[in-house]
Amino acid sequence: MISMHLQTSSRKTFNNQAALLVAPFFLSAAVFAAAPDAPAFVAQIPNPNDYNLFANAGWDGNWYVGYDNGWVKKLPPLPSGHYAHAYIGAKLGRMKTLPPVGRPPEFKPIPGEIWISLSSTATWKTSQRWKLTTTEDIPLDASSEYALENVGESEWFWTEIPMEALNFSGDNFMALWSTTPDLVSVSSAPVLAAAWGGKDLDSWVMKSIKGEPPANPAVSVASGVSYFQPAMALKLIREGNPHPMHVRVLDWQNGKPDHLKPVITGSVEGESVERVWLEFKSNVRTGDVVQPQWTQVGRSLWKPPYAFSLDQGRLPQGKILLRLSAVNMWEENAYSDPFEIEVSPIHAQK
Repeated sequence: MISMHLQTSSRKTFNNQAALLVAPFFLSAAVFAAAPDAPAFVAQIPNPNDYNLFANAGWDGNWYVGYDNGWVKKLPPLPSGHYAHAYIGAKLGRMKTLPPVGRPPEFKPIPGEIWISLSSTATWKTSQRWKLTTTEDIPLDASSEYALENVGESEWFWTEIPMEALNFSGDNFMALWSTTPDLVSVSSAPVLAAAWGGKDLDSWVMKSIKGEPPANPAVSVASGVSYFQPAMALKLIREGNPHPMHVRVLDWQNGKPDHLKPVITGSVEGESVERVWLEFKSNVRTGDVVQPQWTQVGRSLWKPPYAFSLDQGRLPQGKILLRLSAVNMWEENAYSDPFEIEVSPIHAQK
């Protein structure tokens, strides 16, 4: 096991303030006059909070996102306006785990990647594909046999795409799938959320694929879905002023013999905070070039309190820098001041 200790040269006095409670939301078209820069959520079901089926609990509908099972969504016409950024995303949950390890048992998600794409037709070139997320951050599926951590409500994941990828004068088709061969059934893969829909046919499931969407558009839209709307959407960020956030570390508690993970508590002040996570600084080599890079460690938190139990096993030994990071609904990022810790091996008390 390993423990963390703050370096004397970088010790800080943390205030015992409670983290600001800020809930994520999207504004509806009815209040755009009051907040003209609110993101435009583009989907047949206009409320992102209505996608509560399949990916939280109960019947899953076999709506998994896998290597052999993907999804296609035709978006409604794009709203006119002046936009600075575009993001495509999906709401995912019920990720499955590897067999338990250790005592008490630890459950890690099956490693994998989820990819997403956008095109004016139901076929997608390599340049029109982007990694949406890894399985590491998707909430886990509950178990009737084991006590699992990191089980929770499905969440929206977003990735930025170029503005020139959008077709403002015609069709836009999204695709969602996995490039990981291990994700081949609802018992191994995450589940895509859904909302109640109608009889209109604007969504399809791609069956028997092999890690990428079909090259033939007719194959992509061969199996239609009705009555349910997949949680796949476009988010357009309007031109406007930034929305400042203030991220601080409030408290650090060293690990204890009965709870080896140190606890870091933070505060995020700002409008419509959507997600907060902890990251560490590392050096990444590309050929002969070494560049610093901040890498997420552990899972994100979508709601306060922003208190993280740090898994020391995910960090390199020695002195490293940590910081808290946050993103709001405009996909703007903010960071706390970095602070130095030292990771050193210890032995758990028996």
